[in-house]
Amino acid sequence: MTRITKLAAMWTLAAAGLWARHPETGGAACTSCHSDLMGSRVEHAAAAADCTSCHDVPEKGGEATLTAPPAELCGMCHETFEGKHMHGPVAVGACVACHDPHSSDHDHLVRIEGNQLCFICHQEMQERLEAEPFRHQALESGCTTCHDPHASEQTAQLKSPVAELCGQCHGDILETARSAKVKHPPVTEPPACLNCHRPHAAEHRPLLKADGLAVCLSCHDGSRVKGLTNMKKLLADNPDHHGPIRERDCSGCHQPHGSNFFRLLFAEYPATFYAPYREENFALCFSCHDSALATEAETTTVTDFRNGARNLHYVHVHKARKGRTCRACHETHASRHPNHIRDSVPFGNWQLPINYKETSNGGSCAPGCHRPESYTRAEADASH
Repeated sequence: MTRITKLAAMWTLAAAGLWARHPETGGAACTSCHSDLMGSRVEHAAAAADCTSCHDVPEKGGEATLTAPPAELCGMCHETFEGKHMHGPVAVGACVACHDPHSSDHDHLVRIEGNQLCFICHQEMQERLEAEPFRHQALESGCTTCHDPHASEQTAQLKSPVAELCGQCHGDILETARSAKVKHPPVTEPPACLNCHRPHAAEHRPLLKADGLAVCLSCHDGSRVKGLTNMKKLLADNPDHHGPIRERDCSGCHQPHGSNFFRLLFAEYPATFYAPYREENFALCFSCHDSALATEAETTTVTDFRNGARNLHYVHVHKARKGRTCRACHETHASRHPNHIRDSVPFGNWQLPINYKETSNGGSCAPGCHRPESYTRAEADASH
């Protein structure tokens, strides 16, 4: 039954004398005393038509009472709300906690406009929003942008499951998460976006629960992600951190929502010890580092890893078949040595040693892949 049909039925009953009313009562008679209840911009249709639609006024005077319990009374005209999760006032029939039953200056007869209505009860949320520097932009449109104020099948009365709800504004991110070849489980596993982000306000951009590194290490600490490096321990044990790590921003190299590249990387980076040299194979590294590291056979400027002017990066990497990739010598997250040089690198079932030693103008290594070698920049430096 629609609201209009219900109203018509109710008023038909009243006209037939089957609805409790007093012959001298009604809109005009009541408002002669209760003038403060009506006259606002939005008036309740039932109240404007006849106060006895909802109130029973004793013939001999005295306090008026409702003709039915509040929840039942409102439900005679308004559809009832169903859902696994119901707003507290709705669950107990306290519609008037949020709505004025007579008239209001606001749409839907709400007592106060916008978020301020919610803050009457949810004071802790108001305090949080005032304390945190970054607020969810959706709040500017009101809490009901994301929450159903009456009932929902979702926790916290969300209008849709988390990923779908966030995707209504962040459609590009949702599409990335769904179409990516390499998926990030926290994005797809409940509570989805809320695994990493706060939905209302946060101390960190973009509404992260903590800074970028801390959020990642909350899972990548050896306790949750099996088969991956215990990154928390690696960073604690190795003081020479890669630039993005020093800036506490894993997203400098990794796409947190999903990627088409190995390990959620932003661009191509070989996953193996050997790879043929093509510049596009190292697109991730060259997004920050000069590609001349691997393309100039001789240089005195683009790298310090050189013997005189002979570019030793070029020697190792620039091969048509078995070029060493960056990971052959460098630990991309952190190391105990300058320039993130590894102690060893996985090579099949063997930890291939590097045995790197730095000198004042060069260095040496005695790795498992060739005989011990040393290099010095002195000769080239002396000539310039």
